[in-house]
Amino acid sequence: MLNEERVTYNTLKDWALESYFDYCRDLALKRGTTHEEIIGYVSYTFEDGFEWLIENLMWQVILLVISGGWYPERKKIMRAEIISILSENNLEDMLINVPSDERKLFLHDLKILEFI
Repeated sequence: MLNEERVTYNTLKDWALESYFDYCRDLALKRGTTHEEIIGYVSYTFEDGFEWLIENLMWQVILLVISGGWYPERKKIMRAEIISILSENNLEDMLINVPSDERKLFLHDLKILEFI
């Protein structure tokens, strides 16, 4: 994805939910796959990450949300990844080119999840 425009938060959510749906439809129902395995698949779908740091942060937040908190150990790891990104980088700098509406939504989600 080098040198491409930044992927929006809503697009990332759409991709995550599309991947989740496709996996459930194509494999999970037939195999009896667990929710944790489905989340693993969604995560794996974009394992190479994204070009922009803010996209990677948004992706981690999305994965945390769709995991539903049902797996305490995985939740702990996911929260640690997000905290690491936030502690090593200035959030305002990461959001500098994010439009106001998208920025408000993402900050709202970070607040609900108690990251800010």
